[in-house]
Amino acid sequence: MKKVLALVLALVVAAPTAAVAMGSGDKFSDAQTGLTYTVYKPSNTLGLKASKFSLLPCQPGQEEWLYVKYGGTARYLEIMQTMAKVKCSDPGVSKYLRVAKINGITAKVYVYCDPAKADSFAKCGVNDIARVGGYLIFTTKASKGLKGTEIQVQGIGGITYSQLLAVAKSFKTVAASGNPLSQVVAPVMIDPTTATSVSVRVGSSVVLTVVDPAIWSAHILEPGILEFVPGGDQGTYTTNPAFNALAPGKTVVHLLNSTDVTKVYEIEISVTD
Repeated sequence: MKKVLALVLALVVAAPTAAVAMGSGDKFSDAQTGLTYTVYKPSNTLGLKASKFSLLPCQPGQEEWLYVKYGGTARYLEIMQTMAKVKCSDPGVSKYLRVAKINGITAKVYVYCDPAKADSFAKCGVNDIARVGGYLIFTTKASKGLKGTEIQVQGIGGITYSQLLAVAKSFKTVAASGNPLSQVVAPVMIDPTTATSVSVRVGSSVVLTVVDPAIWSAHILEPGILEFVPGGDQGTYTTNPAFNALAPGKTVVHLLNSTDVTKVYEIEISVTD
């Protein structure tokens, strides 16, 4: 069974994976600068190196959420942090197992067993986390002028339950560096089958609210104003197709989907400072 972090459809577009040029060198501290909830950094990553670090858009009007991946494509850790009580993503289909204590906080433990296989699903337990993957999810309290944080620690490809606990227990708060990791403006969501024009600010995105993100492609008539970001399965999460606003100007875009190549959707996009 495939393990996918299923993001809220129509609200998500991939964000930059690197800090701005003048960052502090610690992306967690840079991220804390722009967020009002507490950011946590693990001191134990099971020897796995960070391979992705992103701030991703959440719901309109809500702060970005933090996604960090350690490891490669076969064995890896994923850490997701959002403001407490704000849902930016939903884990894939999984089985709830038990509670565990993480530095005095109650966490829920889940395993990615397949519910379609009734016999094995019923027997699935914490020992199966190393085989099929699983995660811990818990919420920290507000402190030091910062709001609480919901944290998900996920392991895939041989990472055991005890190792997930060790990673989660190693979390420490970070001090804000004063150098924001990113300055992402809230995205604008449109239905490409009905919209004919839209205006967006530089640094923001136009997200296409479509049922099947992977089938869409685009042609931008005036280069340099927009960048098209294809949607679809990104490995552990799914993104909708989107246009990133790069520079002020106005251009027409032509959108196609592979299920009906004869139909072209034309939208005029204006980008302002």
